[in-house]
Amino acid sequence: MTNLSVSRQEAAAEVIKRRLARKTLPGFINYLDLGYAFAVHHNFLMMELEAVERGETERLMVLMPPGSAKSTYTSILFPPWFMGRNKKHSVLGVSNTTELAERFSRRVRNIVAGQEFNRVFDFTLSSDSAAAGNWETTEGGEFFAAGMGSAIAGRRADLGLIDDPIKTREEADSDRVRQKHWEWYVNDFLTRLKPGARQIVIQ
Repeated sequence: MTNLSVSRQEAAAEVIKRRLARKTLPGFINYLDLGYAFAVHHNFLMMELEAVERGETERLMVLMPPGSAKSTYTSILFPPWFMGRNKKHSVLGVSNTTELAERFSRRVRNIVAGQEFNRVFDFTLSSDSAAAGNWETTEGGEFFAAGMGSAIAGRRADLGLIDDPIKTREEADSDRVRQKHWEWYVNDFLTRLKPGARQIVIQ
């Protein structure tokens, strides 16, 4: 009788954890059991990211110093939760190089392919399309990674992420590089976003 009671309690606790993981970004991250301890600025950032997912904020800039885990929360942990809650949505993840963008994409993909994600959202990574920089889910969601200035014609996104568009201080001080990035953002990146799409810039 005691074992049965414990089993029921554990099952109830699991249901509550899954519901919280579907509902909130902190709940989702805790369910992944990655060992993260949320600092005050992490909690504030997650509140802002949840507002992006709800559509209350369409454009968000995350400006934090190095080592503040802004990319971890925004470019790695947020996209799986966003895609879980919006099964058909597509994400375009951009960084200063394709290599870095694909590194973020690979970590997002691995979360979506994990058992924890499947338990929470009841779908997973599609086996037909699982490349590091371009993959789909079994529900039709898609993630595409690209470097600044890359060709992204033919892609459409409900969420556009730009993480560290400027690679070095030399680039940051260059009028030519800044203008080149701006033109790509206006003429390529923005034209790939669907009506009502959300944008996040991290730097």
